[in-house]
Amino acid sequence: MKATFPQSILLVQQADAVHNELVSSLEKLGMSVLAIADCSTAMVGFREEDIDIVMVDIDFPDDRGIDLLGKMAADPRELPLIGVSRRKSLADVVEAVRHGATDYLMLPPENLDVIRHVIDRAVERGALKRENLAYRTKLENANRDLLESLTLLQQDQQAGKHVQQLLLPDTPKQIGGYSFCHFILPSLYLSGDFVDYFIVGEDHAVFFVADVSGHGASSAFVTVFLKNLFARKRSDFLHRGSTAILSPAKMLAIANRELLEMGIGKHVTMCVGTFDLKCHQLCYSVAGHLPAPAMAVDGKAEFLPEHDMPVGLFADAEYSDHMITFPPGAVLTLFSDGILEVLDSDTLEEKELKLLDILGEGESMSTGLAKTFGLLEIDEAPDDIAILVVCRL
Repeated sequence: MKATFPQSILLVQQADAVHNELVSSLEKLGMSVLAIADCSTAMVGFREEDIDIVMVDIDFPDDRGIDLLGKMAADPRELPLIGVSRRKSLADVVEAVRHGATDYLMLPPENLDVIRHVIDRAVERGALKRENLAYRTKLENANRDLLESLTLLQQDQQAGKHVQQLLLPDTPKQIGGYSFCHFILPSLYLSGDFVDYFIVGEDHAVFFVADVSGHGASSAFVTVFLKNLFARKRSDFLHRGSTAILSPAKMLAIANRELLEMGIGKHVTMCVGTFDLKCHQLCYSVAGHLPAPAMAVDGKAEFLPEHDMPVGLFADAEYSDHMITFPPGAVLTLFSDGILEVLDSDTLEEKELKLLDILGEGESMSTGLAKTFGLLEIDEAPDDIAILVVCRL
């Protein structure tokens, strides 16, 4: 869209025959001309008069015309500025443009069409300049708003991280004749990995490791749901006589049903276990968790068998309890699948064998394993990583 031809012009030019000719030409074009022959008073008219465009003679002695262009170019109105000169020098053109001139007119002009063309071009360039300035201002404001939003989001994420850490159990923690400890390294502020362990009644200790699909806040919310679910079922055991909390398979079935009912499109791989503190037996159920839980006894580590479907994918998923004896000195270690990302082996089989070799060395502290895998030096983890270690004392 072509800019409207200006109605009024401020002409700052030395008075002579060329000046009079230019004034006459501008008036023939239908413009109201405010002519000022003194650079020292030109800024007053520039600031106070209602003008659409400016022409400045750069032939004033001591570069006063050039300096005047620079001052006018700094005005926030961004009026079109045309440098005029009797000297036909490319260097003068460059100097005028460098000091803010929108266009340039050689004097005397050949005809009215030349003047009209220069004015039209200056007005269009001025309009484009103002448009670009407005766009830049809008972009800067948008960037500032985005930065403020990101800062607020970061603060929210940090607060969420603090809350999530408060939900984790103490580490290490002794329950009966067993020691529990964990380590979690989130890939973002909030983690989709979670662990918990607690005593139930006098004779049982329950634990679980969960790896929620995805990352960040939405996955972290599911870990809060799981924490609450197990706390509710523990309360039901204490106050209502419900034994669901002692059956890993039942807990997985309940979690599967409730997560599907939430309809948030998240699924979870889990391992849930219950220790009988008197009989020293472990009842466990694995819901698609990889790598599988590994038990190390007398320097040899093996993955626990029997896996079922992840939680939150299929309404008809079934889960089963498996019972094993847990001998003195045995160490049970569970990882989320993020640990596989930091192993430098090529295939999954090679990574699993490497895990078993490391676990066979008998490390019974999660921080020790984290050091072995170099997790304490990682700045940005490729995935959430969780470690839970349970050993019989």
